[in-house]
This record gives sequence, C-alpha cells and structure tokens, in this order.
Amino acid sequence: MDIRLLAAGCVLSLVVAATAYALRLLTLDGAAAAVAVGTLVFGFGGWRHAGLLVLFFVTSSALTRWQAQRKPHPEHTRGRSGGQVLANGAVAALLAVWAGVSPTSWVHAAFAGAIAASTADTWATEIGLLSKAPPRLITARVLRTRAEVPPGTSGGVTWLGTIAACVGAAVIAGFSMAWLGTQPAAIWLAGLMGMMVDSILGATVEGRVRWIGNDTVNVLATGVGAALAAALSIDF
Repeated sequence: MDIRLLAAGCVLSLVVAATAYALRLLTLDGAAAAVAVGTLVFGFGGWRHAGLLVLFFVTSSALTRWQAQRKPHPEHTRGRSGGQVLANGAVAALLAVWAGVSPTSWVHAAFAGAIAASTADTWATEIGLLSKAPPRLITARVLRTRAEVPPGTSGGVTWLGTIAACVGAAVIAGFSMAWLGTQPAAIWLAGLMGMMVDSILGATVEGRVRWIGNDTVNVLATGVGAALAAALSIDF
C-alpha cells in the first residue's frame, strides 16, 4: 500500500464528490460514500481501476440527467444517496483493495465485471425509462403474472433498456481490456448477467423479503458480475 496513492485518491475523490454534490448528482452522504469508494479504488488499484469507476459514474450521471423530466425516479432531482453509491461501488472497492494486495488477472477481471454490471444496469434503467413501449416484467412468463408494468417498476425491462445495457457493458469491457488487460467478452457477458440478475431479483424478492431492497439487489448483482468475470478469466 502506498500512502501517497491513498492521499492522492482522497484529494481527487473529494474534488469529484464535491463537484457532483454541487450539481446535485449526489446527496451529502452520497458524496461521503463516493470519497470513501474513490479513495480505496485509486489508492489500491491506481488510475486504471479508478478510471473505470469514473467512467461508470460520469456516464451514469449524464444519463440520469438526460430527459430527467420524463423519469419517475427521485434521484434525478435530489442525487444518489450514500446507500446507492455503496450498493454500486462497494464490491468494486473491495476488489480494488484485493488487486492492490494481490494483483492477479482474475481479480482485475472481477473488478471490471462489477463495474460492468453496475454500468449495464444503470444504463438499462436510465435509457429504458424513455422507452415508448411499456416495460414487461422479466419473470412474467415463468411466474404467469401480469406482463406490462409501470415505468420504473423493479424487474421491468424494455428492448431499449436491454440494448443500452449491452452498449454500457461493452464500453466497460473495451476500456478494461485497454487499461487492465482483461478479456472483453468475459467482462461484457458478466455485465449483462449482473444486469439480468438485478432484474430477476427485482421482480421476485425485492420488497417482498424484509431485508432485500434495491440497494441489496444492486450489491448482489455486482457480486454476480464480479464472480462471473473472475470465473471466465481463470486459466485452468
């Protein structure tokens, strides 16, 4: 561990978080959580890992604000909370620390897979909310429940959102290949599978089990993305 990298990560994270707070992209506790995540990722993973995190945050924030008046989610006006920041970034932060201590290829892949899952899910949500066609519950045929649901419903998917998820995962896969030397196909697939798990959990257990809310689902989805990317990158 390099104290200078941690200090630099803290300063840079403070600048980014303060700017995001001023732009109302983050709440106050969201900014504090972003500083913690950013410091760990930059301090242990270096600029390449931090670059993927910033890429996720900047693109997701831009899409959140794009056509915001047409979207029902409250974070479009008040910013993302600390819980939401940690739900999307905690797994990646832990993996960045791991990469700093034991920089093996599968750990780098796991980090990229977690970021790809968060990116795919966020892009799918933000762009899917603009779909003219109503979302359909991802588990409708399996559970024989009502197919069409209101925009913003957990587990609801659209073709527009799914295409956006594919593009978002591909963006992370491409940059992670350039910066971390990961296999792009593995990262892309991990991102999409993480997004799918998020939608399935959102349609089945989110809000129905006491301790499973949206933040918990996001943590589980990024964990799946990380685990799949790692599994696909291990040389047997």
